[in-house]
Amino acid sequence: MSIHREFWQKQPALLFAICLLIGTSSFLYWEAPCNWLWPLLWSAYLITIDKSKGIVLILAGVLYCFCLYPKAPSGNRGLFSIASLQPHHSPFQKSLVYKGSLSIDGQTVPCSIFHSGKNHPPANCNYYLEGKLVQRGPHNYLFKASHWQAVDKTWSIAEFRYQIKEQFRKFLSKKMKSAPFLGALITGDVEERTLRYEFGRLGLQHILAISGFHFAILIAFCSFFIGLFLPFRAKIILLLLIINLYFIFVGALPAVQRSWITALFYLIGKLIGRHSSGLNILGVSLLIELIYNPLASSSLGFQLSFLSCSGILLLKPLFDKPLQYLLPRRNPFSLNTISQHGYLMLSFIRQGITIMLAVNVAILPLLLYHFHKFPLLSLFYNLFFPFLVGISLFSLLIALLLFFLFPPLGNIFFKITDSFTLQILELISYPPIKLDYSLTVTSLPAWIIPLYLFGLFCLTNTPISSKILSSYGGRSSVG
Repeated sequence: MSIHREFWQKQPALLFAICLLIGTSSFLYWEAPCNWLWPLLWSAYLITIDKSKGIVLILAGVLYCFCLYPKAPSGNRGLFSIASLQPHHSPFQKSLVYKGSLSIDGQTVPCSIFHSGKNHPPANCNYYLEGKLVQRGPHNYLFKASHWQAVDKTWSIAEFRYQIKEQFRKFLSKKMKSAPFLGALITGDVEERTLRYEFGRLGLQHILAISGFHFAILIAFCSFFIGLFLPFRAKIILLLLIINLYFIFVGALPAVQRSWITALFYLIGKLIGRHSSGLNILGVSLLIELIYNPLASSSLGFQLSFLSCSGILLLKPLFDKPLQYLLPRRNPFSLNTISQHGYLMLSFIRQGITIMLAVNVAILPLLLYHFHKFPLLSLFYNLFFPFLVGISLFSLLIALLLFFLFPPLGNIFFKITDSFTLQILELISYPPIKLDYSLTVTSLPAWIIPLYLFGLFCLTNTPISSKILSSYGGRSSVG
């Protein structure tokens, strides 16, 4: 247990966040006996590693959720505060979905409202609603509104955000045939059901969701061009402004919030010259999201986002070390030109393999629980497809910038980007059928997931794994 104790001393924010997560999720989503079993088991672990103060956070999480959601609400009239307005495509019709919070029966709960009419109520203010409240799952509500009454002197950015996204999608559709895909990558709204199906079939649905991948590309792109004209501190301040504007543009989805907070702390660390552990920053992001919205933990995007990052930070060094025996690290400056290019290519392959293994091992039970299958082709496609998508996104940003400065040149880059993007989408539309196999389970009990994740954590904190990590250079850090 000394190894565990040493690990948590270095990652206190992550420990506090896990304690709060166990307390909130146990109260909100687990039924007896698991609603008390997991807090008791984790409390026993905390006592064993001399971190019993974390028990206070578990209890605080339970009390916090009890005060916020004391009972299941009922009623037919409430006050709806709109957070987002998004297009929604069902198998039968196109509609809009309003997402926000509904104050009803003395409490406030998250709620969705679908609207299929031509003229939708503007999502620029709050509304008094009359209708029927339907519970779709634990703390998941749908309101079937029969009457909307705008509330004076209230305001919401949701309508403005929706209109801006619509204008952006229309602009792209005039320039590119691949606009539905690239528009989904930029806005986070996937309008084409075929895109969801094709990416989901190959286990690539994470690419369609706004994540740290998108923020990293945006930061890299802006950093390169801004750095040509501005000094370091001014560049970082401008990057902070850009990612905040992009966060406002996309909206506060759980996975987006995690990526935004991580990018925010990364840039602030650069600005003040401080380096922080990647796991600690992940813990701070988790704490902030749970305090802001304890129900975020039920979101699949939230779960995949945090588990993927945890997998990279915890497991990547363990997979990378054995691969170094097959593809050893070398000093590229001691090689000739041809060997340098070969070494860089092999290093890229090694990094891709380790990240792919780390992420998929971390999220495997979650995918089986939600989707009941794991496509084996995803192990192959995740090696190269995110990289190709990154090139496409980077090229699109260049095209947008050039179009703003000199439209004729921008149009040329739009055509180049479109041609490249259509080619990589062909890889998704027509995968090798003979290799299209999946690991399938009819059902997976939810309690297996926390046990599996704790087992992985213990695997990364053994004397052997600690020796590997120390030779590797320790845990990843974010500055």
